[in-house]
Amino acid sequence: MDDKEALSAPAPQRFPRETLSAWLFLLLGYFFCCVFPMSKRPLAAVLYLAALYAVTFLVLLRGRVRFGLVQKLVLFSAVLALIAPLLWDNTGDAFLCFLYVLMAYAYLIYAASGNTLEEGLSALVGADLVRALFAFPFSSFGKLFHSLALRDGKGIGKLLLKILLGLLLAALPTAAALSLLSFDSGFRSIVDGLFSFRREDLGIQIARLLFAVPVSMYLYGMFYSSRTKSAARDEAAKLAREHAEQFRFIPLVTAAAAVIPLLSVYIIFFISQWKIYTSAFTGVLPAALSYAEYAREGFFQLCAVSCINFIVLICLSCLVRREKEKLRRALALLLALFSLVLIATAFSKLLLYIARYDLTPDRLYAAWFMLLLTVLFTVVILSQFFPRLKALPLCLAVTVALYLLLALSGPNGRIARYNVERYLSGETKRIDVELLVSLGDDAIPSLLRLDEYWAENGNAPDKSAHAELQLALSSRAAWETDFWRRTYSSRRADRLLSDAGY
Repeated sequence: MDDKEALSAPAPQRFPRETLSAWLFLLLGYFFCCVFPMSKRPLAAVLYLAALYAVTFLVLLRGRVRFGLVQKLVLFSAVLALIAPLLWDNTGDAFLCFLYVLMAYAYLIYAASGNTLEEGLSALVGADLVRALFAFPFSSFGKLFHSLALRDGKGIGKLLLKILLGLLLAALPTAAALSLLSFDSGFRSIVDGLFSFRREDLGIQIARLLFAVPVSMYLYGMFYSSRTKSAARDEAAKLAREHAEQFRFIPLVTAAAAVIPLLSVYIIFFISQWKIYTSAFTGVLPAALSYAEYAREGFFQLCAVSCINFIVLICLSCLVRREKEKLRRALALLLALFSLVLIATAFSKLLLYIARYDLTPDRLYAAWFMLLLTVLFTVVILSQFFPRLKALPLCLAVTVALYLLLALSGPNGRIARYNVERYLSGETKRIDVELLVSLGDDAIPSLLRLDEYWAENGNAPDKSAHAELQLALSSRAAWETDFWRRTYSSRRADRLLSDAGY
């Protein structure tokens, strides 16, 4: 090889502290399995995720992070998503928040070395997410073991890898031997004295060790690829655009033939049901219908049709060929406008039902989902008038922002407060104690307020309802929250119950 060829040959893609990085990700993979499922131990999960971010960006990527405004906003939203599970006792919201934090982590690692296909608010954000979550981690899925054994001056990495493999191989036979030999009481007492663990705990630890390996391989593959593949960014962006164009295989005539009958059905529907469905806006019930029958009749169907319309709009945007753009945009605009009318009707029916039968988690999340669809359809409508508007990243940003707003607001506590306040003000004569109790620690302030009101006035709907409420409060007061499950809501509940004498 001459000097010219030597200069043109690619340099080996190795970055400092590769072996240390691999071992750190192996530990992070193990601790991930320790805190899983995260929604059951929110405090432990938040500490783990904070450590995951800190180790990656402050230790391994120190001084080599290239974040633009979009990445900084994603990082800020991830911090907000970590705060919500520490505030409120809601495992469903905690699960979604932790899932978002992990997805944001994958995207931020991917973007840290300049791998994003475009700068700023990119229309190729969908391709970026696919690359960050799937392409990059699995393309270097097996690099963990190579890096663990990477030779240094004394071969310490290779020695540690051999020891680790030996320990993993010994895990199952050692567990089996301990289980079989525990028939002897003397041996069992020695083992219990030395290690102080139960058989169930041993099985859990073995499962964690086994699952930690693929988790670590995924995390390190994500990190390794992101640090070594930034050079092909321009070519990857061009390839992503070419793939996006290849997906546009539906002729516009075919799309129009599919959408126009759908629009015709909506027109006929609006005409035939005009008096019935517009009653939702006036609050006047149609004859022979109760509140429950009217609110439920067609509500879920309207929501489902709106979702179907959104899927059709995505197909119009991504799968239809770029020809006669004005006609395609007109079809999308009409479909979005009809969808907004359907959502407005469904939302009005839902508000009418809530006003009559109080608020529940299902009704609150249904209202939030319809609000989200309204904003998304509005973005779609605006994109038809402003072609340069990047609808996909805006829709993703709106979805994240609205969900974080919901999670941070403490929905369970708001539901309990709304229902109790309506009952205490005399707007309704009924109160569902079982529902309020099911809302967890977030509802404790409202439950104590209801208990105090009934104790002072003695006007509970029936004695069993008050007895059920007091039993639930006493049971919660006697239950000590596990340290790793503590939240602001649980600590507040402990204090309020103690002050109330429970």
